[in-house]
Amino acid sequence: MPRSGAFPSRLTYRLLPGPEDLRAVRALLAAYRRMFVVLAEIRREHGLRANVVALIEQGYQRVRDETGLPARLVTLGIRDFARQAADLDPERVTSMPLDDKLFSVKSASEIALSTLHGRRTMPYRVEGYDGPWRDLASARLALAGDVLTIQVGVSVAAPKEETRVTENILTRVGRIIGGLSNAALDAVEDRAPLAVAEQALREIDAVIQDARLDLGKVKAEEHRLSARCGQLDAELSALPEKLALALANGREDLARAGIARQLDLESQIEAIASSLADVAERHAAAVKAMQAATAARRDAEHRIALLRRPPAKAADPLDGYGSEEADRTRRLGQSLRAIDRATGTAAAVADPSIEELDRLHRDDAIERRLAALKQGRSS
Repeated sequence: MPRSGAFPSRLTYRLLPGPEDLRAVRALLAAYRRMFVVLAEIRREHGLRANVVALIEQGYQRVRDETGLPARLVTLGIRDFARQAADLDPERVTSMPLDDKLFSVKSASEIALSTLHGRRTMPYRVEGYDGPWRDLASARLALAGDVLTIQVGVSVAAPKEETRVTENILTRVGRIIGGLSNAALDAVEDRAPLAVAEQALREIDAVIQDARLDLGKVKAEEHRLSARCGQLDAELSALPEKLALALANGREDLARAGIARQLDLESQIEAIASSLADVAERHAAAVKAMQAATAARRDAEHRIALLRRPPAKAADPLDGYGSEEADRTRRLGQSLRAIDRATGTAAAVADPSIEELDRLHRDDAIERRLAALKQGRSS
């Protein structure tokens, strides 16, 4: 969470609250307005004007007792009150300051917000960036009708946190592959080529571990979002029958509440669908990183095998390429199973059947290309 002060950009989260969430936020805003009334009385009684320290000293406990607001919000609210005009009507207050103790972005689809009765988790979507951000608080919650937003000051115009890890892995894979060419040059210049190639192999193993961990995290997030979407879909599918029953019994109030819930569910499903699309892109990038790193490792192992052979046997550079596969699979599997156990993604990512399927697919691709080469030579 950024610190308070000036930032070049402002990020807006559009929250998608359910009816209970909306009631909780409205109760929180009502209590916040009540705090302004209490502080205005204290300021008049003691002639404090905009003295924040004195307002906290005289009003903090009274505000806490009369409103039940979270302690952090009372402290931030007193500072917010001191900045306002003396004749401000509390009923016109539609926003309140927040910090990282009062709200947090839990995932790519949910935000947790502190209310009068504990924290509530709500789906959200990113509305976009504008700016600059001049508020003294780190963030601000605003309610206009049923539209609930949280605005946050940020240091960059449009960060893409979700893709940063995968992009770094892909960059590292490219660097490693380029490093194998450097190892070949070292071999020509006779500068410890075996040590260089073995160091490249160790770096590739580290990249593979990072790629595997990132892939596991993406799969776990995809599973969680899919499960939540399924729950919302089931609830949405059951609503039409309930609405018909309410209307048949003359309960328009219940039907109206059901329709409101319908709209909320549709908004949440739309937000999750957007998050799932983003996760799918990240999954594809993570898979590419994994495949590229594994291919680079095969190349490095083959080069090391050639360097370790006696000079008389080091003839064709393609001779024996791929014969290190069995040993590579055994050693790589040992290191990656530890990561799977740590991340809890063994069932989703490290299924031996899936790995065998990948090897089968690669072998089939090799055979098809070999057949195409044979056909080309015979024609």
